[in-house]
Amino acid sequence: MKAKKSFVIVVLLLLVSCSAEDGEDGAIGPQGAPGIDGVDGMDGEDGNANVFLRTIDPFPEWQLGEFLGGPANFVTLEEELLDQATVDSALILVFFEIFNDGIWHPMTFNYTFSNGEEEIVTYTYTINEINIYAFRSGLELNAGITKVRYFIIPATDGTTSKNGGPEYRKMTHEELVDHFGLDY
Repeated sequence: MKAKKSFVIVVLLLLVSCSAEDGEDGAIGPQGAPGIDGVDGMDGEDGNANVFLRTIDPFPEWQLGEFLGGPANFVTLEEELLDQATVDSALILVFFEIFNDGIWHPMTFNYTFSNGEEEIVTYTYTINEINIYAFRSGLELNAGITKVRYFIIPATDGTTSKNGGPEYRKMTHEELVDHFGLDY
């Protein structure tokens, strides 16, 4: 009988200690930061995950040299990604900023003055380097370049205009960054 009493006491204690009512809900926490909205209407072509973007800031000091047989200033930027296969097949696009104006100008940049003189900033590339040249009507030019940014866009199916892809050479700096979803 003692065991039966003990059992009844334990059951009664359990029933009394358990309640069907919940406690009060806690206070609502602060609102989290909003997420990033997606972009509607993205029916265009996919970007290229292998596109490379590099910014040179600050721009190196000009060196005196030649371009196309005439005096010019130049800077050589070393780039290890420019191996023979990349040089043979990729598209390299270079942009520059002058006097920290926040505007990216495409190379080749050619400005003709009213007196017929020209200022030209252009580039060439070869294995492991990009060369930037500046000259003014047969003289070297100390162009006020403060930053350079270049894109290395590997050749893939659908990336040339003949295959129906975008014409990257005609895109602005901002259009390239947006098209490939790049951060800098």
